[in-house]
Amino acid sequence: MTLLVFGHKNPDTDSICSSISLAHLKNQLGENAIPYALGDIRKEAQYALDYFKVDAPQILKDVKIQVKDLGYDKVEALTANASILEAYNLMESMQVKTLPIISEDNTFVGIVTMQEIAKSLLHQHFNTIHTSISNICKNLDGSVLVNCNDDIKGRVVTLSFGMDSVMEILNEGDIAIVGDRYDIIEYAIDTKVKLLVLTGDTNINKNLLSVAKQNGVSIISVKLDTYKASNIINQCNYISNLVATDNLVTFNENDYADDIKESMLSTNFRAYPVVDSNNKFLGLVSRIHLLSPTKKNVVLVDHNEYAQSADGIEQANIVEIVDHHKIGGIATDLPISFRVMPVGCSCTVIYQMYKENNIEVPYHIAGLLLSAILSDTLLFKSPTTTNMDKIACEELSKIAKVDMESYAMEMFKTGTSLDEYSIEEIVNMDFKEFNMSSKRVGIGQVFTLDIDSIFAKKDEFLDYINSTDYDMLILAITDIIKEGSYLIYKADDKLVADAFNVDAAQGVFAEGVVSRKKQLVPNLTTAIKNM
Repeated sequence: MTLLVFGHKNPDTDSICSSISLAHLKNQLGENAIPYALGDIRKEAQYALDYFKVDAPQILKDVKIQVKDLGYDKVEALTANASILEAYNLMESMQVKTLPIISEDNTFVGIVTMQEIAKSLLHQHFNTIHTSISNICKNLDGSVLVNCNDDIKGRVVTLSFGMDSVMEILNEGDIAIVGDRYDIIEYAIDTKVKLLVLTGDTNINKNLLSVAKQNGVSIISVKLDTYKASNIINQCNYISNLVATDNLVTFNENDYADDIKESMLSTNFRAYPVVDSNNKFLGLVSRIHLLSPTKKNVVLVDHNEYAQSADGIEQANIVEIVDHHKIGGIATDLPISFRVMPVGCSCTVIYQMYKENNIEVPYHIAGLLLSAILSDTLLFKSPTTTNMDKIACEELSKIAKVDMESYAMEMFKTGTSLDEYSIEEIVNMDFKEFNMSSKRVGIGQVFTLDIDSIFAKKDEFLDYINSTDYDMLILAITDIIKEGSYLIYKADDKLVADAFNVDAAQGVFAEGVVSRKKQLVPNLTTAIKNM
C-alpha cells in the first residue's frame, strides 16, 4: 500500500516539511510513503530545503479516482501480424469478445472483435491470402524446409487433381497446397510458386530443396491432410485485415473515473482500451470496473478540513491525520489514526512520533522539522508556542547544527520578500477557507519585514479582496518584529472591531495578533456568532 502524504493547499513551511518528515518516518517503519505538495513551494520553505539539501516534493494536482485506480483487465494483446486463427483462439481462452492490437513497440493500434472474426470465418473461401510463413507453420503445425521470404501474399491453389489441370491453373507466385505427389511438386517448383505447402508431413529430397531455393520457392511441411490444410490456411491471414481503427474510444490511465463514465454512457462498447501518455497499451476497462475502484491512500498533515485539502479528497481513503489545528469537518468510512495536539506546529507532533518509535532523526530531517517549528511559532513569539515546541527546537538544533535565532532570521528574511508576487498571489499565498455560522470566510496571512511595500498597494489589495465571492475575507499582514498584524478586509468594520478590539479601518494594526489558528479564526468565529 502506497501512502500519499501531503499538507494543505497553498503550502507553508510546516506543510512541506511535515510531509517530507512524516513520509521519511513511515518509510523507516516499513511502509511505502511519498511526500507531496498541494502547490508551489514558497521561498521560506525552499530556503529550508536548499539549506539542508533536500529535494522538494512533487506537486500533487488531486487525489480523484483515475482509470489506473479501477483495477482494469491486464489482457494479452496481439500484433497486427498475428493470424486470425491465433486471435480467435486467444479470445476463446480468455473468454473475451474484444482483443487489442498493438505494434511491435506496444503502441496501441486498434481492436478486433469476435464479430469481425466470425464474419471472416464465414467467408473464408477467398482466393488470396496475405500472411507469414511463421503464421502458417504455427496454425497448421508445420515446419519450414525452405524460407525465401517470410512474408507471403498470393493466390491459394489446392493441387488435388491431374497434371493436365494443374498445368492449366498454376501460375508463378501462387501458394500451392499438395500432398505426396512428387511430379506436381516438381512442376510447382519449376513454375516458381511463392509458397509450396506439403501436407501429410511430406518431405522431398535435397536436390528439389536446392532447386526451390534457387527459384525463390519457400516450402513448408505440415502434418494436416490437404483438405484440412486448404480450409485452415485462410485463417492464417494477418489479423490486420480485421483491425478496427476508426471511431474508437480509448482512455488514458490518468483520466478521471467521473469523466469516463460519461463517455461510456454515450457509447456502446463492451470494453475500452487503456493507454499511457505515449499511447502504449495497458489493458481494457469496462463499466463493471467503475463499481469497485481502488481509492488512493492518503495521510493528511497540518490540516483536517475538506476545503484546505486536495481536490477529490472525498474520493480518497484517508488513513491518518497528523495536525495541530482545530478539528474540521472531515469524515471517514473507517476508523483512522487521528493525532491532533495543541502545539505550535505539526512538525512538533511528528518529532514526538520519531521519539515514540525510537527512530533516529537524521540531519536533514532534523533541519526541516526545526525550520517548520521556528516558522509556525515565529521564533516562539506566537501565542501558539508551547514548551514542547521549545524543547523540540533545542534538541533538533543540536542535530541540525544551527543557531536557532540566526537561522530563523535568515529564513524569515528570505521568505518574507514579496517583490516578485502579484496581488492575487500574495493574498492566496497562505490562504485557508472556513465555514463560520454558514458564512464562507477566507483568511490569508503573510509574514513580511517590508510592510511599506504592502501599504503602497493597499487600494489594489482591497479591489482584489472585494472582488472575491467570499462572504468575508481577511488578509493579515504579520509583522514579525512588532509582533502584530495589519488587517485588510472584506467585512463590516464593526465585526473587525469586535473581533480584534481595534478601531476598525482598512490597514488597522492588531497588536499581538500573529496566529491564524489561535487568534484570527477563533476571534472571527465568536464575532460572527454574535452578529
